[in-house]
Amino acid sequence: MSIRVEVTPGGGGPLVRDYLAGVPAAARFYSGHPRDPEAYRAKLREVSARFADRAARERVAAALTPTTPRARERLERFVREGGAMVTTGQQAGLFGGPLYTVHKILSAVRLAEALERDLGVPVLPVFWIASEDHDFAEVNHAHVVDSSGELRRVEVSARERLLFSMSRTHLGEDVSRAVEAYAEALGAPGAVREALAGYRPGASVADAFRELILGLFSDFDLFVTRADDPHLKAASVPVLLRAAEEAAAHERIVADRTRELEEAGYAGQVTVLEGATNLFFESEAAGRERLYRDGAGFVAHDSGRRFTGSELRDEIRARPGQFSPNVFLRPVVESAVFPTLAYVGGPAETAYFAQIGPLFGDCGIRPPVVFPRFSATLVQGEVEETLATLGVGRDRLALPEHELLEEVAVQHLPAAVKQRASALRRIMVEGFAELIEAGEGIDPNLGLALGARRDRAMLEIAAAERKVVRHFKRRHPGIAAGLRLARSHLRPLGQPQERVLTVLQYLAVHPSLLHEIAAAMEVVFDPVEAGPDNA
Repeated sequence: MSIRVEVTPGGGGPLVRDYLAGVPAAARFYSGHPRDPEAYRAKLREVSARFADRAARERVAAALTPTTPRARERLERFVREGGAMVTTGQQAGLFGGPLYTVHKILSAVRLAEALERDLGVPVLPVFWIASEDHDFAEVNHAHVVDSSGELRRVEVSARERLLFSMSRTHLGEDVSRAVEAYAEALGAPGAVREALAGYRPGASVADAFRELILGLFSDFDLFVTRADDPHLKAASVPVLLRAAEEAAAHERIVADRTRELEEAGYAGQVTVLEGATNLFFESEAAGRERLYRDGAGFVAHDSGRRFTGSELRDEIRARPGQFSPNVFLRPVVESAVFPTLAYVGGPAETAYFAQIGPLFGDCGIRPPVVFPRFSATLVQGEVEETLATLGVGRDRLALPEHELLEEVAVQHLPAAVKQRASALRRIMVEGFAELIEAGEGIDPNLGLALGARRDRAMLEIAAAERKVVRHFKRRHPGIAAGLRLARSHLRPLGQPQERVLTVLQYLAVHPSLLHEIAAAMEVVFDPVEAGPDNA
């Protein structure tokens, strides 16, 4: 199957667009521009100082799983000589999650390659599995386009009743049926079953996802870790303790930064909750839940568990695996435990890095350079041919389904039908115009009455046209089928392809796809001149 890869630079809302354009109002919330080599050099000096000790680099290496023998050699060189990392991360989505997960990983791989050439030190691409996330409803399903062009949803259940982190949430018995349904829909059951071997009853969501990622990227030098890794948890203790000790101050500085963003004309990406800490606590009694400040202590509302300040600090030191950072603190933890030179983020992540800069400073860390991930659209030859045959531009796929089908059906009506309908409308308009003119010579008030009858007649003509179109659609089901195929692949659920479909949709029939996507992602370092300030 032929597939054309279309790659575009990362985008986002006004804040991200201005950041990429070098607008000073946005640039001041970041630590450097993603195309400016000096921004990376400044960050390299900072991480090189923090990880100058070989023992510190060995602790980093212990948390990483290389995907290839060459990657293992690169990791060993990093331990010996030092270097830095490009990180990115994502939830453990079912069957690999949406395509943008792959786009983030490949963006990190390509950025690390470019930085290693430019800086002359090892730069390792690291994929961080967000195994401590607990929203199972976000990751318990996948969509697939079957051979008829229908978009189908495949969903799995969990064995646990409560919302635990994905490292502690285990797949139910129905996962085997889900794998079969997904594989059959793709028409490549053998290859898909092999790729999804980790998705079996009783496996944790994070374990199954990790096994798939390691397999998918076995041809790339990638380093995989997960948020619940014991080495990472131990290394994150100082940041978690800081978050507990300075919970009120952290809330205040993030709220202040959010107001600064708003005053500059932008919006905060994540809501700052009054009284909430940036920590989660996980227990068998209630699953994973947010910790809130409660007077001089802390409380987890669902379980009712309370901690004094000293009790919380003691618990974090003794059992760091029970505590995890929220969306604000997680990038800070990541930069504390890894020599993170740059973070590859999606549009929302790129935006909230502007919101959390003060948290890095409070923990004594320079924020990494934020590199918006590349976006990619995979266009099958069959889909392109269908659109060309129907005469439909891809921009029209954003229309509601019924509206687009009507538009295309009208476009494909026989010329004689369209000509007769047009002639009928013209005759009706011209005829009534003449009649109204003549009638007004008898009585000036006749114009309004005759005009109303003309309008009703035009409505009847429109109804007749719609009836013709309905019958035409029934006689030509290929139009609806073609549009369904194109929409399912390019605008599934009315969204961009990369937000709904999985990579196995295409990789199962196009084995070289990942390399082709990576090759299309060109990283260029070119200092950006400051754009006009929007303030």
